[in-house]
Amino acid sequence: MDHSLQRIISSALIFLIAIPSSLGHRDISQTETNLQELCSQTRNSEECWQIIKSEHVRFNETDYRSVAGIVIDLALAKADEIHDKLNQLHKDSRDDQLKEKYLWCSKNYNDANRNLDLVKRNLNSNDYRNIPVQINDTLEELRSCRSQFDNDSFDPAHIRNRNKEFRNYVDIVKVATDRLLRENDRN
Repeated sequence: MDHSLQRIISSALIFLIAIPSSLGHRDISQTETNLQELCSQTRNSEECWQIIKSEHVRFNETDYRSVAGIVIDLALAKADEIHDKLNQLHKDSRDDQLKEKYLWCSKNYNDANRNLDLVKRNLNSNDYRNIPVQINDTLEELRSCRSQFDNDSFDPAHIRNRNKEFRNYVDIVKVATDRLLRENDRN
């Protein structure tokens, strides 16, 4: 009897350990698969995956609308971060030429942030028609900032790198919202 009780307890423990972990693994795998598919459609899939992977816990649901909302939030946060940095650089800079560039880019990021906020509001109100225009306007603001530093090798705050990083976020937003628009058109 002692041996059979031990076998029952062992079987129960294996059952308790194995079943929940395998069920949870399937959900995570499906989420990862959906998010990797999203990243594979971006211009820089490896960078996209690094961004998404670091925020993986936020993706509880992987329907296109939820994913679009989350990546828009990530892009808004990145735009805010860069905008704040540009404002600080403008304030602290002693070089008038750089000060002017930082101010210009700060305005661009302010407008990019406004455009992404409009994308988020349109997403929340299920009004998807203007989302591509607003994303293109965001990209135009990014190009305008980038042009301030394109011909100048002097970029002590690495604004070019920050623009590239933000471009990756906007690209993820574009792919996520394009998927949502295609799905919406099918329905």
